[in-house]
Amino acid sequence: MHQRARTRIATVAATTAVLAAGATVTAAHAADETPAENRVLVVVVDFQDVKHSDAEAVKEDARKEYFGGSQSIAGYYTKVSQGAFTYVPAAKDEVVGPYELDLPQNPCDAGAVRKAAAEAAEADGYTADEDYDSISILQPSAGSDCGWAGLGSVPGPNTWLQVGEDSKISKAAMVHEFGHNQGFGHHERDECPDGDLARCTTGEGYSGKTPMGGGGPGVGFAAPELISRGWLPGGQAVTVKKSATFTLSALFGGKAGGVRALDIPLGKDRLVVEYRHEDPTYTDDEDGSLDAAVEGVHAYLAPEGDYNKSRLLDPTPGEGKGKEDAITTLTDKKNKVEVEVGRSGGGSATVSVGLDGVPAPASGSAEQGNTAAPAPQAQGGEGAPVSEKGSDVGAPAAQRAEKDGAGTTDLAETGGSSTTPLIAAAGAAMAGIGGVCLYTVRRRGRRSA
Repeated sequence: MHQRARTRIATVAATTAVLAAGATVTAAHAADETPAENRVLVVVVDFQDVKHSDAEAVKEDARKEYFGGSQSIAGYYTKVSQGAFTYVPAAKDEVVGPYELDLPQNPCDAGAVRKAAAEAAEADGYTADEDYDSISILQPSAGSDCGWAGLGSVPGPNTWLQVGEDSKISKAAMVHEFGHNQGFGHHERDECPDGDLARCTTGEGYSGKTPMGGGGPGVGFAAPELISRGWLPGGQAVTVKKSATFTLSALFGGKAGGVRALDIPLGKDRLVVEYRHEDPTYTDDEDGSLDAAVEGVHAYLAPEGDYNKSRLLDPTPGEGKGKEDAITTLTDKKNKVEVEVGRSGGGSATVSVGLDGVPAPASGSAEQGNTAAPAPQAQGGEGAPVSEKGSDVGAPAAQRAEKDGAGTTDLAETGGSSTTPLIAAAGAAMAGIGGVCLYTVRRRGRRSA
């Protein structure tokens, strides 16, 4: 067994022990600790009947997008996890292949593609677990009947990405699919007029506050997602147990430490409040500064404390609008919870939280009795893959539809055709690997709350 594999097993064992002991994992990572590394094997594959037009160009672009500095997927996850987690290449040359699979391109069978790609990699000297922790498959999109641009296990070690004829890989698709590997689901929104939680209804579109909600790589993950992974260390996520007024630092960037998220009891659920502000230390030509489009205080409902199923609580009508759907007040009379934003902007915000009908004091922050947020839930084994359709993966106009049986199907708006053929394609893709979530066509109308 490789030394890195032994180190990884020891790290996982230590983390499991912490979880079993009920310790606060959010405070476990220190700046001088080695980040958890996921060794990803990036594999370029061809089919019997379809090949990449320029496989070497695909490999060159993949090296840049996966591992090429701060703007790569590795750099993004290092940034949003505050150095607690990153992706590293499993192969010396970073990208392997192209391997010609003994399969036709269609029908689109993601399970068969993954099995064949893993077998080809093993024949080339790369064994799962011993040599790599996850596998990311790059396949040609020309002529494909897949109906998706990307797939990702939720959670799990597998991602599939379709590469365009220009040999380029969508960074939006990558950051989204690797988010599914972390256990994150698609991130939607509820409309709560005037911040009254008793009036919330299911809204159209995704939240726009995370790559899982149509924000693309230009935004970081939302606070509930960070809490679920333990990526707000050192008391940055505070569980509110008594009425208090807090000064929130921006979720990303700024000075180290500080309170960056509030975790508030709401009956059986949790209410998570964050402040977002532009982080100019993380920019690129395409996406600009991280979080520039989502300035303000935002709130999320985590049903029954499941942070990976959180939803944006949007006080504005219509689809999510980035800065415009920030909250000023939230009220839940049933659970006697009041949230009021006193000041927001310039890199910090003041948020007052009243519990049990007790008004928050006018000053102070993280008062005694309020504690670090709870430890994240331990994840189980590999989950079902989730897929995205179109070049604008995670577009804010995405909608959700439920599919009975094997899993859930999420539908994004990319046109006006019937969803039926693409749902059928999803059924083929999921053979042997569970349910599929699929970005496909635009749907109008509401679901019941």
